[in-house]
Amino acid sequence: MSIRASYERHPDLGCEAVVFIDDESMACFQIQRDLTGGPRADEHCVTTGASAPVYGGIVEWRRVDDRFEFSLTPRAGRLFGDSVLSFEVSPVDDATVDDIAAHVDRLLR
Repeated sequence: MSIRASYERHPDLGCEAVVFIDDESMACFQIQRDLTGGPRADEHCVTTGASAPVYGGIVEWRRVDDRFEFSLTPRAGRLFGDSVLSFEVSPVDDATVDDIAAHVDRLLR
């Protein structure tokens, strides 16, 4: 199973995000960060897109080819039903897996 991945920048909302969506279940995993100057620009959060954000929800991540793996904090793990999320990524639009990985890395710094 492959998960569609995209990068989104929303100046009107004051944030940017990498969004992962499973087309079959419509499950969503988002990594967000306030834009520079925002109140929480120094930390990331994770959300389902409909849930409240969990700040600092990712402990570590890695990429193995097209597979992304995220280790989550206990609170984020409860939100997503597991302490580790692992899935293959299919970028949308003109993005590449390398582009998505670069955005994830930057948002988590």
